[in-house]
Amino acid sequence: MTSKYVDRGNIIKVRSSRKPKVFTPIFIISASITAFFSIFSLVNPVALAKVMTFIQTIFATQYGWMAMLIPILCMGFLVAIGVSKYGKIVIGGQDAKPDYNIFSWLAMLFTSSIGIGIIYFGVNEPLYAYYLSPSSTEAPNQMVAAREAMGTALYHWGISVWAIFSVAGLIMAYFVSKHKIRYLPGDVIEKSFGNRKWVPLTKNIMNVLAVVCSAMTIAATIGLGSVQISTGINQVGNLNASLTGILPYIVLFILLSVCIFAATTKKAGKGMQVLGDWNVYLAIAILIFGMLFGPTRYIINQAVQLTGTYIAQLIPRNFDMFLFSNDLTYSTTWDVANNMWWISWTPFMGVFIASISKGRTVRQFAFATMTIPVLFMLLWHSTFGGIALLDAVLGTGDIAKNAMESPEVTFFAILATMPWSKLTFIATIILLIMFISTTVTSAALSLARMTDYEGKEASRVRSSVWVILMGIIALTGIFATTLGGNDALNAVKSLATTLSYPYIFFFIIMMTGFIKQLMKDKPQV
Repeated sequence: MTSKYVDRGNIIKVRSSRKPKVFTPIFIISASITAFFSIFSLVNPVALAKVMTFIQTIFATQYGWMAMLIPILCMGFLVAIGVSKYGKIVIGGQDAKPDYNIFSWLAMLFTSSIGIGIIYFGVNEPLYAYYLSPSSTEAPNQMVAAREAMGTALYHWGISVWAIFSVAGLIMAYFVSKHKIRYLPGDVIEKSFGNRKWVPLTKNIMNVLAVVCSAMTIAATIGLGSVQISTGINQVGNLNASLTGILPYIVLFILLSVCIFAATTKKAGKGMQVLGDWNVYLAIAILIFGMLFGPTRYIINQAVQLTGTYIAQLIPRNFDMFLFSNDLTYSTTWDVANNMWWISWTPFMGVFIASISKGRTVRQFAFATMTIPVLFMLLWHSTFGGIALLDAVLGTGDIAKNAMESPEVTFFAILATMPWSKLTFIATIILLIMFISTTVTSAALSLARMTDYEGKEASRVRSSVWVILMGIIALTGIFATTLGGNDALNAVKSLATTLSYPYIFFFIIMMTGFIKQLMKDKPQV
């Protein structure tokens, strides 16, 4: 494509920059792999789940110890760099100003990642830990078992998670702003290690793996969220059986429509800020409602006790492999798998955090992102997870039964014990919709950047395609689930977790490359 301008009477042709490609090689390769596995999950979800579980078991047996050490490594890394002189480094340059205030920045981080999980797992995790974790099942008495269960639940959703996300976001933000690399994890390795023979292949494998892993992770989240929203709607409206069967599909269609609109609007960043803010406002409102109309004194006591338990367990818990417990598989099937699930989020979370973190300091990455969201999680677990555990230990056990048989119902079962349950059901449904919309939109924008030709532009067309593709994967999971069981959605989740095992090694290389590059750059701080 050429343009013309006149210079001293002569017409000179100048070649303009080419139009950005929508279907780039990395997009075609990663989308094809993603589509293949989505079809596999529909045709034979049981087989896929078995294959992924088998591979997971092999990796967990050999490298589970590494998965347990990653959070400790990230926490130590953030603390060290946060208190060092490098903590003063500002993403985008020393004069860069933040695009978002601190509340909106943290709100977008929270709602784009684990937001939806607080409703699904935030109430179920303490019960799972109480009935399954060796620290609870082998405790000397009921009181110790309950306390350990709450500590285990918060361990799965606490500082460990945010340390991993913060490191991924910090590394990507530094390289994108300082060295103008593409929004691709593999490019960090290329920039850090130069022309070494192993770099090109490692870079390309890492980039494709990062995209596929992210797409699968979000697809599983969409599917679980759609089922839970449908459950909430059914709780409110008491729908007939025929409508209940198609409701998840209707919900999914509405969610995808909202996400496509959000991802393609000209002011996507502003929209994400507003949506993230209101997500947090509504979540806080539901939390305060639960604290006021639930067993308030018990909740406050639970929060105090959980704080002490969590502080005491924070470091030791990351080293506990349960080697001599009655259930030797617990560590690999729960703790290790949980850490790997969060690592599978790091590719898109790193890109998304980097894209919204201009003007933030390394010290804010190190301490604000690693601690402030955890305070909210502590109160949420103490309130809703604490109520579920109280019912299991001293109550009827009905809530615990829901958690084991129909976990998507558990949160609504707790709200049903409080006043104005219909109203809080509706508020929860709205919160779920907002959480999913934020997560999927941020993922689509991140994937669009990651699969851009130059790794910079979140093309509207490409963003829409990723929303649709992730929706199709979720659709196959929901469809197979309605035919019987949760094998399809579990297969997709298992696949994302399995793909994250090789990503551990890339993640460690990225951290090494970041330290190497930081020492080489010698930034003025």
